[in-house]
Amino acid sequence: MLAVPQPVFKIADELSTAQAALAAAEAQIATAEAAHDLLQQQLDEAAAAAQAPLGPGDQLNGPQIPRPTGPSWSIRELMQVTPSEYAEIQRTVRSLVIRASLDWTDNFRCQDPDKLATLFRAACAAHPILQCYTNNWATAAIAHQYMQNKRKHAYKQGYISKRRAHHVGDEN
Repeated sequence: MLAVPQPVFKIADELSTAQAALAAAEAQIATAEAAHDLLQQQLDEAAAAAQAPLGPGDQLNGPQIPRPTGPSWSIRELMQVTPSEYAEIQRTVRSLVIRASLDWTDNFRCQDPDKLATLFRAACAAHPILQCYTNNWATAAIAHQYMQNKRKHAYKQGYISKRRAHHVGDEN
């Protein structure tokens, strides 16, 4: 019989150890890939759920509610919300008017559009139902009403003086 040199046994042992380590690494890779596939599937399902229309009770993806026409209408009734929801939305919009640094002494039409955009985005983030109203008319109406009432109160109390109305032909 031929005697096998010792280094060959040593190499064979190292080879079998390396093959075992390779098999363990491949098993870990397979486990990691399975976990990745599961997470990817969950992510895809979450993304699909976010894109899917909401149930009948949720109005976010429903039809847009247009701004009413005419001189006399109730914001709360046209918004189709409960009195408590409306009061909560009012409180939020009032605080956002202050945080957006809108000048309540000036007319709503003269406000900075960037500040108004910030107000509208923050209001929609706080109350997603506000996304249902075309061109943010409900948020604008509540903010306008708040600023107008605050201005009228300040006039009555003498905190500010009324501004002179501009007439055609007047110079600044």
